[in-house]
Amino acid sequence: MVWYNLEIGKHKCKYTPLSYSDKEYPNCDSEGNVLTKVSGKFEKGHFLNEQTGEKHEKAFKLINDKVSKGFSGRIKEVTKENIINVKSGESEDLLIEKEFLLENQDLYDELIEENKEVKFGGWFGNGYKAYRVYVVPSKLYKGFCIMKCGRGNKSEIIKDLVQERNDLADLKEKLANIDLGLESVNQTKVEDLLEI
Repeated sequence: MVWYNLEIGKHKCKYTPLSYSDKEYPNCDSEGNVLTKVSGKFEKGHFLNEQTGEKHEKAFKLINDKVSKGFSGRIKEVTKENIINVKSGESEDLLIEKEFLLENQDLYDELIEENKEVKFGGWFGNGYKAYRVYVVPSKLYKGFCIMKCGRGNKSEIIKDLVQERNDLADLKEKLANIDLGLESVNQTKVEDLLEI
């Protein structure tokens, strides 16, 4: 965990990035035997069954003791049975990894009228990343929705960070002595790059 210092007016603040760590699933062959990935230096990489010495060009993932193949393409349809209506604001806890503008006036009007958000599972691209997807009426872009996609919750990460920060409270004096900047280097000002 890394905390950075930031002064906002007269307020001395600390901030740290929030990030989601992927759950790793073991590589396996079509029968569920665990494989090790071998990166190729002068030849093509492959997967190896270390017990039998057998090489495989393709691997699957072992998820909940089942051989699983990854998602392909993009999600194109969400059936009514897979949609969950939730209270407005639930998506605020989602650690957003992907975000999209979604256009549908009827859905926008329905969500505004009922003060709701829509939640479902989805994927984008190839692989094994399944996202929790929320569709939320935009407060900024009237008539449009925002589709927020993520796998983690801010509350879980913040709880861990706050606990770690409390555990480091006795090191506060040592941390205060660390110089985080180089005074002799001309620093680019953010105002030079952005129009705020």
